[in-house]
Parts: sequence; C-alpha cells; structure tokens
Amino acid sequence: MQLSRPLQVVGHLVLLIICLSILAPMLIVVSTAIKLPNEVYALSLWPDVPTLQNFAHLFEQTAFGRYTWNTAGTTALRVAGQLALGVLAAYAFARFTFRFRDAIFALVIGAMMIPQVLTMLPNYILMAQLGWFDTWWALVVPNLATPIAIFLLRQHMMSFPSELIDAAQMDGAGHWTTLWRVIVPNLGPALSALTIIIFIDSWNEYFWPLLVTESENSRTIQIGLREFLQDDQDDYGALMAGIIFASVPAIAVFLFFQRRVMDTFVSSGLKG
Repeated sequence: MQLSRPLQVVGHLVLLIICLSILAPMLIVVSTAIKLPNEVYALSLWPDVPTLQNFAHLFEQTAFGRYTWNTAGTTALRVAGQLALGVLAAYAFARFTFRFRDAIFALVIGAMMIPQVLTMLPNYILMAQLGWFDTWWALVVPNLATPIAIFLLRQHMMSFPSELIDAAQMDGAGHWTTLWRVIVPNLGPALSALTIIIFIDSWNEYFWPLLVTESENSRTIQIGLREFLQDDQDDYGALMAGIIFASVPAIAVFLFFQRRVMDTFVSSGLKG
C-alpha cells in the first residue's frame, strides 16, 4: 500500500523526532565525559578544551579495570553456556520423540512468563548454601539456561530440511555429528540473535550482581558505576566516562550482529 505524500512527510518527521530523542541524551553523555570539571555545568554542548582525563580519573579512583574483567568474563561464560545448553535442549525437543515431550516443552514456554524477581530469593539461598557467594559461580551458574534460547532454537530446528538430516544419517552420522556439523552451521542467524539478547542482558544486569557480590574480586561494571556515584557524587565527568565505557561493548555487539538478527526475523516470518 502506497502512502500519500503528506503521510510520508509526517512519518519521516515522527521518526526524526524519535531519533533526536534518543541521540540527544547520548550526545550529552559524550560531551560531559570529555569536559573539564569547571565546564560540566556549562550550557555549551561541546567543551572548549576536550579532555580524556575523566577516563583516567575513573580508573585511578576505582577498580574499574577489575570490574570490566569480571563483567566480560561472566558475560562470555553465560553466553557460551546458554547457547550450548540451548542447542542441546532444542535438538532433543525437535528431533527426539519421548514421553511427555510436549508437556515438558510447555513447561519451558511457561518458564518464560515467570518474573526473574520470583526466582532470586531461592537462588540467593542456594548460592549461600553452596558457598558461592561473592564469586563468579554465583553470577554464572544460575543463568546458564534460558527458556528463550531453547524455544527459538527449537523452532528453527523444526523448520530445518529433514532431507539434509536424513542424508547425514545415511552417511553414518550420529546425532552428535548431525547436530554440530549439519544443523548448527546453518543456525547462524538464530545464534546471532540469541548472542545479542544474552550478551546485552548479561552485560547490563544490575540487581542480581548487587545481591551476590560484595568485593572487587567479583563486582561487575554496573555495580562499580553505582559505587563510584556514591563515593564521588559530584564527579559527573568521570561518571559519564564510565557510562560510555560500559555502553560501548553492548553497542558494538549489536552493530556487529545486527545484519544476522534482521535475517533471523525475516526468515522466521517467511517460514511461519
């Protein structure tokens, strides 16, 4: 359906306003991060003398390097673990026939509707009983499986051409070989979409790390920003520098995988 010229103009204006509403706060954050302390409250958007001293001050005053390492390490483990377990569980639901399969899969779907806050208390008690409090184990293990990964990968595997699987099995390939050498290489778009979702969720998580960490050895970057805000409440330049530093990895991962993410949703719509 072709829109009239006035409607196209209105649509573009709306999109422009939305873009500006998103870009304006980002520009303010970048501008504040490169301003000297005496320029932070100035009305000018761009500083007279741009500086990177706020970034240096951030790392000097806090263990921000350690926080970044903790966040990157635990995020990488969570992404790898959720993708691996999601692939295995999805293959079982898609290719095997066993008793109560559909009922169990329905429970997996139902788990997607349970708010995370309801599971935090029992998980917290379990971490304390296992002696994992204030360790990477507490940040990674309770988040190694996610229903959305199982659901999305299972749907893609169900639509995978059965002829290719039959051909692989006729050549003597077992389930393990079929999964990792035939199916997984063709799940690039779905795995890329999941990587985006899991990475951003893990990297930006705040409440759970706040509950189970208390020292620099396991504290994440989001908790580090909160601690810095409490200790240096008026150092907004360094705080904005920390926000930029914490945002760049998530933005970079999204930009890197965005093309495959779009391919995932397009192909899902065509096959559905």
